[in-house]
Amino acid sequence: MKKFNLIFLSTFFVFSFGFGQHFDVRAFGGTNVLQLTSDNGVSLIDGVVHNKKVSGRVGTQFGAALTFGTRFYVQPGFQYNVLSTQVVHENTETGNELVDETTIHAISVPLKVGFRLIDPETENLLNVRVFGGLDGSHITSVEHSKKSNAIDDIDASDFSNLILSADFGIGIDLFIFYADLGYQLGLSPVFTGGDNAKANAFYANLGIRLSF
Repeated sequence: MKKFNLIFLSTFFVFSFGFGQHFDVRAFGGTNVLQLTSDNGVSLIDGVVHNKKVSGRVGTQFGAALTFGTRFYVQPGFQYNVLSTQVVHENTETGNELVDETTIHAISVPLKVGFRLIDPETENLLNVRVFGGLDGSHITSVEHSKKSNAIDDIDASDFSNLILSADFGIGIDLFIFYADLGYQLGLSPVFTGGDNAKANAFYANLGIRLSF
């Protein structure tokens, strides 16, 4: 624990002195829509061919971040995510549908760099930002509602230990409030066992910030 605190404080001071004395603390919550790159295709259920369609459902996230710098900034953070997908199996003979739903709980550590379009030294109440970076996620638990026999039970061990994504978007700061709209592009496979499916997601956050 002491070692962790020492590393955290060292990182804090490196960012503080490397990017100026200005920093702010941010807390946020928002929504996301996950889309796996698994190919839509067909599945065989009880001897009948079904058309398979993979789609995302609305999920949520919340977390906190520190922003170091003025015009250019660096923003490390910590986030808890609830992601959700569904697989629809449509019977090619009757048209009936079977739906498998999966809810994924994950923690992630995003690291972003950005640029404020307005100099915060002259205007600190309103700003527009563009940002990009990397996000590393780890799956902590999985809830799987299996309504067909096409998909085996899924748990956290079926997912890669570290899932990497590229992260980019745009944000607006207004007084102590802010909003971010972004997109995450999957860089590494989500599942173990040779499945190369990657996770892409749109997200939107609303939050508050305290500047120092």
